[in-house]
Parts: sequence; structure tokens; C-alpha cells
Amino acid sequence: MKHFFARENFLSSGFEPQAKRQSIFVTVILAFLFLVSAFTFLKALYAFTDAIGAIVSGSADVMIKDLLRSLPLILSCFMSIWALLLFHGFYRNVNEEKRTRSLYKNSIALVCFAGITILYVLIGRIAGTYSSLVEGSPSPIYPLDSMLFACLFLALGIFGIVYGKKLSDKLPYVVPSRGPIVTKARFGYCFGVAIWMLVALFSFSAFWLGLFIIDFAHGYVAYSIGLLLVFLTNFCFIGVWEFYYNNLTEEARKKILLPLGITALCVAVVVDAFYFIALGLNLDGPSNVGFGVLPVAFAASVNIATLIVAFTPLVVGIIALIKGILIRKK
Repeated sequence: MKHFFARENFLSSGFEPQAKRQSIFVTVILAFLFLVSAFTFLKALYAFTDAIGAIVSGSADVMIKDLLRSLPLILSCFMSIWALLLFHGFYRNVNEEKRTRSLYKNSIALVCFAGITILYVLIGRIAGTYSSLVEGSPSPIYPLDSMLFACLFLALGIFGIVYGKKLSDKLPYVVPSRGPIVTKARFGYCFGVAIWMLVALFSFSAFWLGLFIIDFAHGYVAYSIGLLLVFLTNFCFIGVWEFYYNNLTEEARKKILLPLGITALCVAVVVDAFYFIALGLNLDGPSNVGFGVLPVAFAASVNIATLIVAFTPLVVGIIALIKGILIRKK
């Protein structure tokens, strides 16, 4: 076990002081953006829940009204996830020209979306769409919080533009602070990571929310624990991948991926087995327990949210295991 965390296994072991500071900075900002994205993502899902509820009840006009009112929140969610993925990819891109060009273009787009969000809220307040800048729904200080998020992303976008044009020499990009993104099948890889990130964001939010709203009484103790465990497993897996595996040297990743994949698969099998046994004992568990976490998903007859959240760790473990075996054979 000590070998897995040996200092020489990590990229930062060979870094100069400036590179180490950059690495710490990247880790802190990624964690912060993940928290912001998790908050806005769950709130956006609730906004969509209200809209879908209006469709089901046959009130298309109410659906449109709800979506228009919730648009700043949806844009905040979009910008936060965008910033998270952009920042994640920037510090793993070893091609300087592509890295700078991508940062510049995405920063301009981020500034545009942030500006639109701020103007939308201000115009909505003047037009009467919002009775106040602090209406209190769907979040305690909505829509003011969406404006604050937009200001944050506006600042990030402006910094990205200025950095790309003027500050790159004064604040140089030192080294890839994390393992570089694979070049083979890049689109498929990035798409898979994005989906995994969305599941992890939902799982993180749902876990902490579930601790407060899930009712462990009335015969649903086993299912409630199983549901929280699959939530916990999802964001723990991406935490290990992001803050441990991606910080390893290439040689260390080759050695560690197979045992990591075996461990992940074993954990996923145990957690999923417990979850589905509990589900078998309480088939109405999703609609009664998970409903409060995300009503529209857990109320559906197929319980699609349950299946996605429960099987994601299993898929991740299988992929890690197969990749680990292939790497060992090379």
C-alpha cells in the first residue's frame, strides 16, 4: 500500500517550486469548480423537473414560463461545468499552441454567456419576470446567485483572454500539472469523461442532500443506505481518478492502473450487489426514497437515474481493469 503513495510516483516529485505551486493551485481550483458545478447542476435539474411536471400536467405555457424564469440558473450550470472541463483540460494539454488558442476562444465564449446571464436577470427584474433580485426559489437568493456566478465566470473569462494575450510571459504555464490527456480516440475519451463528471456531480449533490432529506424509517433503511452508497462510490471514484491517478507519473500509472481497476471493480460489485438486493426488498424504494433527491428521475417507471448512478462505478471499474491488463501486456 505504501508503494501506491510513494513520493516518487507523483509528477510533483520532480517539480521546481514554481511548478509545485502551480500544481497546488490547479488542485484547489478544480475542487472549487467541482463544488460550484455540483450546486448549480442539482438546482438546474430541479428546474427541469418543474418544467417536465408542467408538460405532464398539460400546461405548456407554464413550462415555457418556468424555463424562462430558470434560464439564469441553467446558464450558471452550463458555465460552471464548462469552466470545470476547460480548466481540467488546460492543465493537461502539452501542446502550447493548441492550449493557448483553446483558452482564448473558450474565454471569449465564457464572457459572452456570463454577460448574457447578467443582462437577462437585470432585464427580467425591470420587466417584472422577477419580483425581486432575491425571490428565494429555486435557491435561497435566486436570481441574485446566478448573477454572482455570472460575475465569477465573467472574471475568469476576462482573465483567460488577458492571459492569452499579455500575461503568458509573466505568469508562464510551467509543466503539465497532471497526466496529459490521451491523444488516441480523444473525442471518445473526453465525451466519456464529461458524462462521468455529470454523474459524479449529481451523485455528490445527491449524497449530501440525501443525508438531510432521506427518510430512514418506514421500512426503507436498507434501500436508503444502498442509495447513499452508490452516490458515495460515484464521486469517490472520480476523486481518486482526478486527484490521485492523474497526478501520477506515466510509469506509475502503468503499474498502478491494474490493481486500481481490480479494487474499483470489487468495490463497485459489492456496492451494486447491496443496492440491488435492497431494491429487490423494496421495489417502491426509488419512488419513495429517491423522489426527494430528483423527483422526475426517480418517479419514472424505469428509474433511469437509479440505473445510471448504480452502473457507472461498475463500468468505470471494468474499463480500468481492461486498460490495466492491456498496458501490462505492452
